[in-house]
Formats: sequence, structure tokens, C-alpha cells
Amino acid sequence: MRFDIRYKPAHTLAVCSLAPGESVVAESGAMVSMSSNIGVRTDGPMGGKKGGLLKSLKRTMLGGETFFTNTFTAQSGPAEVSLAPSLAGDMVVHPLQPGETLFIQGSSYVAAPESVLLDAKWQGMRGFLTGEGLFFLKAEGSGPVLINAFGAIHTMDLDGELIVDTGHLVAFTEGIEYKLEKASAGWISSFLSGEGFVLRMRGRGRLYLQTRNPTEFGKSVGPKLPPRRE
Repeated sequence: MRFDIRYKPAHTLAVCSLAPGESVVAESGAMVSMSSNIGVRTDGPMGGKKGGLLKSLKRTMLGGETFFTNTFTAQSGPAEVSLAPSLAGDMVVHPLQPGETLFIQGSSYVAAPESVLLDAKWQGMRGFLTGEGLFFLKAEGSGPVLINAFGAIHTMDLDGELIVDTGHLVAFTEGIEYKLEKASAGWISSFLSGEGFVLRMRGRGRLYLQTRNPTEFGKSVGPKLPPRRE
């Protein structure tokens, strides 16, 4: 399997090349086009082929959205499927190695082979307090993991500490831990600053950040949109 990411960084498209019999498991709604010899299987929140991607999925709500996936399998020859996220922005492939763990912010997962196992790691009260929906997918196994961001992706290798706004975190490897903190010393000053909560990331590993915050973008654009008709 190979991902070829095109049209970076604002409106990326990932073209996934599949060998005969090979499968890729993608977030529901991510498919843009596919070869005519591809077979499709849709899995619900607790579905999935035994031993496949959704074997360990424990929760159905990730950032407020039900998590469904589509499995695309090349039949009778090689095939291609193109994928794109719902928001404008960049995509990147993390080459997950055996024994490595990658934590992905729920809405940033796009696709991976069936050799990658996912577990939904709920962040509990921390997610509700931040207002950003801190729900992470725990990815284990091996293979290329396609993730997306709103805006561009800033990739860095952390060795120490870094303060990150909750709305800009995309993914991080297991060697990094995080702690939820107020942005300023006091509660009032934290919220007046417009930051509210931040994450103190600590450790050593790979860190993916997005240059735009979808929640803040929604707050800016929402009031300018016409009212919805029932």
C-alpha cells in the first residue's frame, strides 16, 4: 500500500495505491474516487473484521461524531482509491512501526491498512473542560497511517516540554505525555486571554500540530452564515 499526497498544503488529496487483494480502512465519507474493481464494506461503531482495524474500538463517540469506516479492497488486480477529509487542510502519513503507539485526535484520522489496530481512548472530563473534544484514537500495529489537519501540519520531534493550545493538537507518539492546564495563573485571566486551557506536552517523540483551530474558525464564521431552515 502506498499513499501519494497531492495538492499540499491547503486542499490535499491522498491517492492510495492497492495491490491485488490489499485493503485500506478509511473514515466514512473520506472517499473521493475509486477504481471500478474495488469492493467496499462499511463497518459500524463496533463493527470491523475480526483482527482488523476496529477490533479494539470501545467507544462510538469521538469528538461528538459516530465513528464509521469503509474498507476498500482491490479485487482482480491493482486499484486506487482517493481520499480527502471534510475540512480544508493538509495530510501527512505517519509510518507506524511494530511496537510503536500513535495517539490521534479523533477527527484527524483518515485511513490506514488493516494491520493497524485502533482503540478509542476517551479523555473523560478533560475533553469536556477544554471544549475542543479531546478524544484520541490509539493506533498500534504497523503500516502507514494517514492523518489530516485543519490548515497546515507542523511536524516536530519533541525532546523536553512544549505548551500547546488544545485546538491545535493533531497526533503524538507514545513517548510524549500531556497535562491539561490553565493558560494563565488565574481562571479569569485564562479565559480573558482567549486561550482557556492548554496542554503541557512532555517527553520525547513525534508531535503533529495544525496551524488552524477548527473550533475558533467556526466561532468566527458561524455568526456570518444565514440561519438554518428547518
